[in-house]
Amino acid sequence: MQTFDLIVIGGGPGGYPLAARMARQGKKVAIVDNEAEFGGTCLNWGCIPTKALLASAGNFHLLKHAGEFGLSCADAGFDWAKIIERKNNITLQLRQGIIKMLEKAGVTLFKGIARLYKDRVVKVSGYDEPLHSEKICLAVGSVPAAPAVFPTNRDIFWTSNEALHADAVPESLLVVGGGVIGIELGQVFAEFGCKVCIVEMMPQILPGLDNATAKRLMPVFKKSGMEIMTGKKVDSLCEKNGRALATIDGVEREFAKVLIAVGRRVNMSFMHETDVHIETERGLIKTGSDYQTTEPGVYAIGDAIKGPMLAHKASYDAMILAAQWQGKTVVADYSLVPSCVYTHPEIAWVGQSEDSLKAIGVSYKTGRSLFSANGKALTAGAGDGQIKTLIADDGKLLGAVIWGPEASNIINEATMLAQFGITDHDFSMMIHPHPTLSEAFMEAVENASGSGVHG
Repeated sequence: MQTFDLIVIGGGPGGYPLAARMARQGKKVAIVDNEAEFGGTCLNWGCIPTKALLASAGNFHLLKHAGEFGLSCADAGFDWAKIIERKNNITLQLRQGIIKMLEKAGVTLFKGIARLYKDRVVKVSGYDEPLHSEKICLAVGSVPAAPAVFPTNRDIFWTSNEALHADAVPESLLVVGGGVIGIELGQVFAEFGCKVCIVEMMPQILPGLDNATAKRLMPVFKKSGMEIMTGKKVDSLCEKNGRALATIDGVEREFAKVLIAVGRRVNMSFMHETDVHIETERGLIKTGSDYQTTEPGVYAIGDAIKGPMLAHKASYDAMILAAQWQGKTVVADYSLVPSCVYTHPEIAWVGQSEDSLKAIGVSYKTGRSLFSANGKALTAGAGDGQIKTLIADDGKLLGAVIWGPEASNIINEATMLAQFGITDHDFSMMIHPHPTLSEAFMEAVENASGSGVHG
């Protein structure tokens, strides 16, 4: 039996940083994952491949609107096979980079499926000798949730996994769920000519987003070619003559494909047919502030535990857990985990929303800035959108929401302001280069107190 100081099950954005951090501290570390899965859901089935497709869709959109920039581009077209090939090449390059980084850090890689047993024993498919460790961390990630009520023919009824490997753009697509996955992939297929219908049972798309912003974005997304229905549900789904037959709010409709995007669930395959029992709570692995599960010496991070199912949250967990193991007194705080949607326009938010502040009775001042008044945005042909900041009475940022160009990058300014308790006055002393999109965030902060130049 091979022994280690730490075995990490899962090579995603939580698992591989933890393995590398501890190996660089001189620990004997092993990490287990399928060879094609290093990088986790984010790299192979989520963040990166989706962004690759969105980049192709965004550039195709620019080609079709080249005339707005004084350019000519007649008969703009696309090659879906090459779009998929580009996406696959990007994920392969990043995956190989992660593997090389782990090897350089001194981590032992086991390429197979891990099963956890009592007393911190791990068996890996394709290897005869079991592994044992003083500590084990479950960085097992999540998989698409596909409730049993939905048909299982994955040629027609896709999860996000199948959508990312589609061999062609379907003529029509029903998206069940108006969250991040549904909106992003819906926009990809719509841009390439697919008739997309998104059905969200909640009153708004992108649950968790500021309600007013979600409402404002509805006509923006509809303009991009997507039919969006909120407060409605898909009553039934079935297959008929190789197509999908759906009843939506009592009306029967037919689609070439269906994307089931109703969320994700923890990947619990590591316990399949083993003798270990780890307690869960509301579908998540139960842990304490030290990330330890109910099984002594077994820890869990990332999508497997409480908190948002986001890659950067998993990496944050890895950093906090590594620090705890090094004797530092730190605990996780998820109150300032930024959320991003990489559609056109992008959307990002962090901290409290107006809805949550009103619910808890906290007073605040609102500052807004429109990208239509920002020179850099207008020169890029991206004048749609706004930034909204929520400032406390003491001048500190409580939350922010952005929709518009590069929202996923600008949100870092809001996160830093809130994280380090920088007041609006102190922030106004920081020089922002001109012309930049970040100036719009500065304006939104200043406008909360009425000190902004452009109002």
